[in-house]
Amino acid sequence: MNNSRYQDLKLAERGALLSIWAYVILSIIKLTVANMTHSESLRADGFNNITDILGNVAVLIGLKIARRPADDDHTYGHWKVESVASLVTSFIMFVVGFFVLKDTVTAIISNTQTSVDFMGSFVGIGSAIVMFAIYLYNRNLATKSKSSGLMSAAKDNLSDAVSSIATSIAIFAASFNLTFIDRLMAIVITIFIFKTAYDIFAESVFSLSDGFDEEKIDLYTKEISEIPKVSAVKFIRGRTYGSNIFLDVVVEMSPDLSVFESHAATEDIEETLKEKYDVFDIDVHVEPAILADEERDASIALVILGLEEQVLNNRNPSLLAETFTEIRADGSVIDKAQKGLEQHDHLAIADYKPDRISKKTIVVSYHYFEHDQTFAVTSIWRRRTQWYCEARQLTQKS
Repeated sequence: MNNSRYQDLKLAERGALLSIWAYVILSIIKLTVANMTHSESLRADGFNNITDILGNVAVLIGLKIARRPADDDHTYGHWKVESVASLVTSFIMFVVGFFVLKDTVTAIISNTQTSVDFMGSFVGIGSAIVMFAIYLYNRNLATKSKSSGLMSAAKDNLSDAVSSIATSIAIFAASFNLTFIDRLMAIVITIFIFKTAYDIFAESVFSLSDGFDEEKIDLYTKEISEIPKVSAVKFIRGRTYGSNIFLDVVVEMSPDLSVFESHAATEDIEETLKEKYDVFDIDVHVEPAILADEERDASIALVILGLEEQVLNNRNPSLLAETFTEIRADGSVIDKAQKGLEQHDHLAIADYKPDRISKKTIVVSYHYFEHDQTFAVTSIWRRRTQWYCEARQLTQKS
């Protein structure tokens, strides 16, 4: 699975490289045309693309570093570098957005009137088409590669497409001497820069501070609870390293299970979460569950009494262990299959005496009457998650 994730990140690098080259070309075109047409909104959009170049470079570097295998200093790998790269991207966008806003506000205060050539609007329309196409490509690639860094870049691509449309509208309006609309739209574009920067910042900080989606925790808890042998899910703690989900899970299982059986159940948990929810790594800790009969230890003898009565009257063969043996009053020995062939009238237990040997073993003795004869019974019950009758011995009383 590790090799697969490394290949995913390598695949995501294609999207970052495509975005970088697209932003380099578009920013040059926009800034050049903005100087020629005197459009503040197009200039703001061009600077927005410069921030995108820097941001995608940071994402590309982050993806390359994240692909490094685990070492002595990074036992969990370098996956979090992808989130660090996204955080750096948000800082760059904040800084550039501030300077673009500063220049726009200065132009508004100075109230300098400049004629705007509507030809610049075609640059905005063309840029919007290009960025929307790149957004679709990067979104699909980010989903396929499971890269949070590339998905952040894809969101930025979409906001750039919207910004370019707004820029085209502003330039067209300004060409009719409505210069204030051009500058107003420059402020709107700056707000887009700040909004995208904040979203990337919030998502990166959430990941780096080990934040985790509570809805996913509930989903994982429900899934684990349905796995055989799991009595309860005590708690789940999740965190992300880049796009990889790491989980610490504590479950309760019956203390009667062997180490082998408990380990097999933990593997079922790991395989289920990896296959269904693409969880990267799961650490499962098993604790002994408090079984219902232990909670009412004082009345356990009554529970066994009811079970023994079913065995005595052969009403529930499933209570017999697979290795069940019974020594009859005449000295013959029968097994589970032979015991299941017996038929009795309703027999009642008398002088019932339980003796709890251990938490898992109870020996009961009693007698019953059948066909004018009295039989003494000693029965051994052992718990393996549920209670099963292991052996019985019958003695005819004179």
